[in-house]
Amino acid sequence: MTDDKAMTMTTTTTSYHHGNLRQELMALAEKHLITDGIAELSLRALAREIGVSQTAPYRHFKDKNALLAALATEGFRRFFEFCLPSEREPRADISLLYFGLGYVQFAKTHTEMFHLMFGPVLQPRNDYPELFAAGREAIYKVRAGVERGYKTGVLRELDDVASMAHTVWAAVHGVATLMLDHGDTYGYHRDLDLQAEKSLRMMIAGLCSDPSEISKLPDALTPYPPENA
Repeated sequence: MTDDKAMTMTTTTTSYHHGNLRQELMALAEKHLITDGIAELSLRALAREIGVSQTAPYRHFKDKNALLAALATEGFRRFFEFCLPSEREPRADISLLYFGLGYVQFAKTHTEMFHLMFGPVLQPRNDYPELFAAGREAIYKVRAGVERGYKTGVLRELDDVASMAHTVWAAVHGVATLMLDHGDTYGYHRDLDLQAEKSLRMMIAGLCSDPSEISKLPDALTPYPPENA
């Protein structure tokens, strides 16, 4: 085999023989998202690091934002899995509490991903159909919990289901965002996680027909995921 042929085969292997290139790009992009932030991400730089041609990533993602949208969609998939205990909890008020606790904990442990999922980088969302669908699925899960609360009489019907679901989501997202971005003032001289749970409980109590149980503010953080999940 001539040197030219050997070089051609090596180049071809490096450039094209990556059956899982999409997954490799996403995994490496997530790593850099966590360590370096969104601004430093580049499809060409990822290609160099993986060892493929500069154009290879564009067979899977038309640009950097398309890669970020796929990553955010994967973030929603993990988020839904993490919040499964809230869907399995039959009592509507506790279900909402578990959703809030899961939301806050996911935001704390996957902060950069959380900011990508809910932040302003990928706008308008209609440009990314899979991500848009994942975001809608998130609010539908909250709506399902509210509907269950209405049917069982646990929640007061203060407004229609959609309005109530958006109110719950706004409150939960507000708690998570305050923890991430303003923890020094939100949890001033307090246990930040415990303060978040108290905020969630007080919010949910205002929606309940009988708030006597959910409004009992704990001295220690409620375990999440719950032990029986």
